[in-house]
Amino acid sequence: MRAVVRSVFAVACAAAVLSCSDSTAPLTGIQQYLAKVALAGGTVSATLVRGAAPTAGAGPTVSATAPSQAINGGSSEVAVTSADQFTVVIVAVDGQSDYYRLTLPAAATAANLVITLAQQIPTASFTLMVGAGASATAIGPYVSQSVALVTVGTGDIQVSVSWNTAADVDLHVVDPSGEEIYYGNDVAASGGKLDLDSNAACGTDQPRNENVTWASGTAPSGTYIVRLDYWSNCGAASTNYVVTVYVKGKAPQTFTGSFTGTGDGGGLGDGTLITTFTK
Repeated sequence: MRAVVRSVFAVACAAAVLSCSDSTAPLTGIQQYLAKVALAGGTVSATLVRGAAPTAGAGPTVSATAPSQAINGGSSEVAVTSADQFTVVIVAVDGQSDYYRLTLPAAATAANLVITLAQQIPTASFTLMVGAGASATAIGPYVSQSVALVTVGTGDIQVSVSWNTAADVDLHVVDPSGEEIYYGNDVAASGGKLDLDSNAACGTDQPRNENVTWASGTAPSGTYIVRLDYWSNCGAASTNYVVTVYVKGKAPQTFTGSFTGTGDGGGLGDGTLITTFTK
C-alpha cells in the first residue's frame, strides 16, 4: 500500500474580495453553502466575488464530476475537464448570490478542485454550478450537479474525510489524552465521537465520508493526531481522498492525497499520518 499526500492549504481572508474581519457576521449567499474553493495539488485558492456569476457565453464546454452526496463541514474533489483549454473556473450555487473565481497557474484542459462545505447549511440539498473560460468574462455553459446533504456533527472540532471510490477508508483521530477514535472505539471519554462511518467492510452505502467531532464546549485543549487507514481497496485501482480539519475560531484546513494497493485491514494505531493540530 502507498499513500501520497498531495497538498495542504487553508482559507485566507485576504484572498476574498471583501474583508472577513467580522467573523461573527451571519453568512449570506454562497458562503452559507461553500466555505472555500481551491485547486487540488497546490496552494491556489479561489477568490470570493460578490454579485451574480458571469453570464454563460461562447466559452469552452466543460464536464464536472462532483459527488451527489456530501457532509456539512466536509470537502470533496470536483474534476473539471474540457476539450478546450481554460484558465478560469467559476463555482456557484444555483439561486444564491456571489460566486468563487479560481484562476489557474496556466491554461489547461483539466483541473481538480477541492470544495469545502460550510458547517451549517440552510437546506437539505443544493445545486452546484461550474463553468470555465479563457477569462473571467468569457465563461462557457455551466454544468450543474445536485448535491444532497448528509448532516453530521460539527462543534469545537470537526475532522472529516471524503474519498472517490467504493473503497473502505477509515478515519482515526487521537485526542490529547492519547485515546484513539475510530471504527473500533467510536466514542472517547473526552466526548469526541465518530458519528459517520461509511463503506464499512466494502459495504457501499455512500456517502463515502467519515466524521469525528467534539460538541461545543467539550473538546479538550492539547494536540490532536489525524491518521487515515486504507482498510480495503474494495476493488478500486486507486483512491483519492480529502481530509478537512475545522477548529473553532480558525480557518478550515484541507489535505489531499491518494491510496494504492489492496489495503491493510488496519485497526487501533494504524493508518497514514495526515496532520497534527492543537486546540
